[in-house]
Amino acid sequence: MNEHSTPSDDVTAADLDARLRRSAGSESSAPQLSPELVTAAPGRRAPRLINHGRATRAASVSMAAVAAVAVGSLVIANPFAPRDPLFTAAGGAAPSMEMSSLADEARIALWVNYVYEAGPGLSDDAGRGKVFQVQRVGSPEQVLREVAGALGVSGDVEQSDYFDPAYPTYVVGPEDGTAPSVTVTWTGTGSWWFNNPGAYPEPVCETVAYEDENGEVFEYDECVQPPIAPEDSRAPSEADARSLAVGIFAATGLDVEARDVRVIADEWQTTATANLTVDGTATAIEYAVAWSPTGDIVWATGHSIEVVERGEFDTVSPAAALERLSDWRWFGAAGPDYQGGMQILAAESGLARDAGAGLGSPDDSVSSEGEKPGESEPAETEPAEPTDPDGAGEPGSEPEPTIEPEPMPEPIIEPETVTVTVDSAEATLLLMWDSEGNAWLVPGYAMQHPDGWFNTIVSLIEGIIELPAPFDGEIMPYLED
Repeated sequence: MNEHSTPSDDVTAADLDARLRRSAGSESSAPQLSPELVTAAPGRRAPRLINHGRATRAASVSMAAVAAVAVGSLVIANPFAPRDPLFTAAGGAAPSMEMSSLADEARIALWVNYVYEAGPGLSDDAGRGKVFQVQRVGSPEQVLREVAGALGVSGDVEQSDYFDPAYPTYVVGPEDGTAPSVTVTWTGTGSWWFNNPGAYPEPVCETVAYEDENGEVFEYDECVQPPIAPEDSRAPSEADARSLAVGIFAATGLDVEARDVRVIADEWQTTATANLTVDGTATAIEYAVAWSPTGDIVWATGHSIEVVERGEFDTVSPAAALERLSDWRWFGAAGPDYQGGMQILAAESGLARDAGAGLGSPDDSVSSEGEKPGESEPAETEPAEPTDPDGAGEPGSEPEPTIEPEPMPEPIIEPETVTVTVDSAEATLLLMWDSEGNAWLVPGYAMQHPDGWFNTIVSLIEGIIELPAPFDGEIMPYLED
């Protein structure tokens, strides 16, 4: 709890005014800070910056410029916060990581409403963390020449058929799938992609006849990729895949040890993956290469980047960061240690199994078709005038309209609420994107969910990043079909 000191009764408003005037008239004087604030202020090492001719500015500490004196209290702004936000976070994230992609249509699938509580083991100690900017390096032409050379693709650098000024894309090799090619998009991390359409054996095609319900016959080619027996596979072994990947990654800009390369293999493909490590932390920026059973590289991908340290800043405690889990704007992508296993639908927790039982009516008076007993048929209505018993009616008369009953409202499935107690959090670096499409690595926490997946949340204090406006769209609840 912050304690505020108050002036004694002997100090008059005139005395305070005089002190303020003396302070304002001296360039070298600074407000007197309490011993507690001075002791708590951690040492701050000057950040190491890479300057390629564009202006860079590190956050500076000016204790004299952050204190304001008022009668009854002393307010000190955070001395370690930058004068301006480092960047404005992108605003394209989903409103909740626990909602399905149907939220874009204002209609979501069954979901779980998680309520997070801090357990006794969750620390309430604030800290410090470094921020890194991930910048493109080189040019698209240079990147394509290097990657094409490393992967054996010949040809000139040309604008892609999919080139757009907002996403300038360049290519070496044909884009029609007749031969290997390398593509780079010169935005964000300058990601490149190698594709080899001839890495697998030619598919075997057979003409198949199909007769529709009207007896009309159609023919089409059904193509099947011929399998390769394990004993005939020439895909690299796990050890060889690591070694080959290290060489490919090094030739395309990533230095990594073989022990840090992860390999996954099945009968169709062998994939080697490595992540960019910054300040000892494996980040979400990934490089990968895959081989087919023929031993040829099927695809590979990477980035054209350098990492620039932008400073060290205050972070909130894990307990305080827990309160941000309901705000998607604080989300950041973690590295491979905290990925995978995310379960987002209530079907995993049993809600879907109970979805059809008694929803929308506490006394189970609603049938599975959503109609109350006795209302499945249209209600009879009295005619406005007597009708002709012979059914002929008067010349020019019109039949009375039939009044249809109002449809029953569709039952709304309420989300299941699950309380999760969080007892620990691990500090890591999270990948965020700014409003201009650039990548940043910022300090954050990874908190493991009891179901096995991780929540990741940015831990920087407010003001370091300018957040986008909060989501103000209407999310419709799931309606049972």
